[in-house]
Amino acid sequence: MQKVQMVPTDDFLTNANQLVNNADFPAAIVLLKKALKQQPDFYQGWLLLSKCLFETGYIKESIQVAQHAERFDPLQKAFHQIQVQMQKHAFNDVQVLANMMLSDVPGHPRAIFTLAHLFLIQSQPETSLKLLLQGLQVSPTNLTLRHKLIECHATAGNYLAAIDAATTLVEMDESFDTLWELISLQLKYAQHQDLLNSCDRATKFINNDPIKLSVLEMVRGQTQRIIGERELCIKSLRSSLAANRKNVDSWWALADMKNYQFSEDERTAIEVLLQDNSATQKFKSVATFALAKACESESDSMALYHQANRLYNTKEFNIHDVKKEFNTRIHTYSKQSLSIQASKVDAQPSVIFIVGLPRSGSTLVEQILASHSQIEGTIEQPTLPSIEKKAQAMCRDKFNADLPSSLSSLTPDDLSELGLAYLSNGKIFRYANKTFFTDKQPFNFRLVGLIHKILPNAKIIDVRRDPLDCGLSLYKQYFPAGVEFSYNLTNIGAFYNAYTYLMNYWETMLPGKVLRVQYEDLVKSPESQIKKLLEYIGVGYEDRCLNFHDTKRTVHTASSEQVREPINTKGIGSGINAQVYLSELIDSLKKNTFI
Repeated sequence: MQKVQMVPTDDFLTNANQLVNNADFPAAIVLLKKALKQQPDFYQGWLLLSKCLFETGYIKESIQVAQHAERFDPLQKAFHQIQVQMQKHAFNDVQVLANMMLSDVPGHPRAIFTLAHLFLIQSQPETSLKLLLQGLQVSPTNLTLRHKLIECHATAGNYLAAIDAATTLVEMDESFDTLWELISLQLKYAQHQDLLNSCDRATKFINNDPIKLSVLEMVRGQTQRIIGERELCIKSLRSSLAANRKNVDSWWALADMKNYQFSEDERTAIEVLLQDNSATQKFKSVATFALAKACESESDSMALYHQANRLYNTKEFNIHDVKKEFNTRIHTYSKQSLSIQASKVDAQPSVIFIVGLPRSGSTLVEQILASHSQIEGTIEQPTLPSIEKKAQAMCRDKFNADLPSSLSSLTPDDLSELGLAYLSNGKIFRYANKTFFTDKQPFNFRLVGLIHKILPNAKIIDVRRDPLDCGLSLYKQYFPAGVEFSYNLTNIGAFYNAYTYLMNYWETMLPGKVLRVQYEDLVKSPESQIKKLLEYIGVGYEDRCLNFHDTKRTVHTASSEQVREPINTKGIGSGINAQVYLSELIDSLKKNTFI
């Protein structure tokens, strides 16, 4: 019997790569299948076969082969060492080990993933992206790398690219989980119609799972509220709760609907949740917020609001950290630093930043401005904070220093690059070709100095509200994230003082740059205040701004329904009326502990 001649795997790999370089993928597939029949544990052969199947349109087969290849990974022990070192936070050792793996097997998916993850947690998403794109050239259907690519794009502020990457993942491997990842991005980045379509697609993957059905209907309802479809929103949220009565976020979403009247059965259902001894404090906090709102129209619910806020863990918030941050910003944005700006260009559109504290009336100002024919309203964009991270990376790369110590060394061209990156990354939030657009991220008040440097033509509007009224409204609102100070009255007062302290600095250093709008003045004398607003921006008065409640547009904040009603003064004096409950807030405001 004649012995079969074995061809060395290196020869197979060289010949297959030559075919791939010539884009002759079918011939490469034939050659690789022959090689793998002779040597089934040929790891790099499986990786290259997966790539060739991808290039010829056999996506599912490519995914299966990529997953099969992992069984024959010759560097599994090295990857186990990496996992051990990661647990020890020995990141230098991790980097050395991963680079050794890449030296042994170029494009090794696990090594690429490791390095991409490492640079991501070190706030270097651009470096992670370069690595991942290299890795996907070798393993285009490695789903782990695809997931990490989405995360890196989002962290880098490449919002459209993140959605495109998530869409590609769905096309490769459509499932509830991949659609949910896409839906989460579409919700975050205001892609409402696409989100509703994705919800419809995800429905077929629920498989009678009540938890999946509940979260899907909750997100559908949240989106319907944003686009102004109140009745459909209520229907979806009720469907969410019918599937899972323990979905506490859906209870809160219903409670947060303006003038929603809870039935006795609904209130009882929330009370039942609060009797669950296995529930977490966070769960009970959200449920108590919902119950407080449900009872607000019929009784004094402040005791419930106190309980809800006490249940929320506020350990993550420390006013001393805020003081340190704000004082660093004051030191960083000195008079000399603020004198250096991006090259002034007349490029359109121009941005109008609306800043302040949540619950201050900023959504009302946004709705008024978005009613003007030359102004587009967007959302509370994540764009500017991501540009600050880009500036930090720029300083690290150019000067091997942090942003506070080297910001003043950035040239007008550097600053122009950052300003253009803001406009480019934020395109996903703009749909109309208008002269101006709004960015209503309230906490951008921290970044007024950066705005001044990178976007010299930008307008900045600071919306202020009586601190007791604003503080009470914050205290009665559940925020899923980002407003940790709002669950403690003393913290609210301290943060309010910190905010006004920093804003006073900006106004001193940049006179005339920021327009302060007092909420109470706006609702009492809307026409004169609106004219003042529009004059500051540089556009003419339009009656439609006074009739802002008739403007059909998406609104993303807790005030989404209020701004669809005519202007009123209902919110004025609420803090004074409730001051018996607000002694801690009053004392904190008086102390002005930030100074």
